[in-house]
Amino acid sequence: MELKLQLQLQQLIKSVPELMETAEACRDVGLPNFYIAGGAITQLIWNSLGEKELLDKVKDFDIVYFDESNAVSEELFELSITKRIRHSVEVDLKNQATMHERYLQRFGCSIAAYVSVEQGIESWLPAFAIGFTLDSYGDLAIYAPYGLEDAFDMLVKPNKRAMTEACYNKMTTGYKARWPKVKVYPWG
Repeated sequence: MELKLQLQLQQLIKSVPELMETAEACRDVGLPNFYIAGGAITQLIWNSLGEKELLDKVKDFDIVYFDESNAVSEELFELSITKRIRHSVEVDLKNQATMHERYLQRFGCSIAAYVSVEQGIESWLPAFAIGFTLDSYGDLAIYAPYGLEDAFDMLVKPNKRAMTEACYNKMTTGYKARWPKVKVYPWG
């Protein structure tokens, strides 16, 4: 089942020129250890299930990467990527090597520094802990530490590793308003 869902997701991603163009731009500017991940990927799945336009309600592409040296700022990488893309979907870059510095303010809890971009993705809600990258040959690879079933079942479950109950409830209320078919597990 999981392989079938991975192949289905790969086809969905490849059918969206804006995603592929963005991934190519990330690769071409040398963005280290990157994934286009999170909401845009889950929304792509949900929109396909609801037979909507694939980028309906997608406000930006979340791009995560890992660079401990932080030699190039998020802003400079973002500017370099934005200059290479022709579409109008915004990009939002986050260096997972520095996320621990912002987590308390954003999510209401403290976390230890991540050691990889994948560790950052693993802290997300399971249905959103999905990303893809392109290698130097243009091959697409998906990273989904909790699998893809929750996303394809439109099922949101908490991940208590790096989020408070209040933050979870606020996020899931927004999801249910935009996608009424989404099923949300309670925090407890």
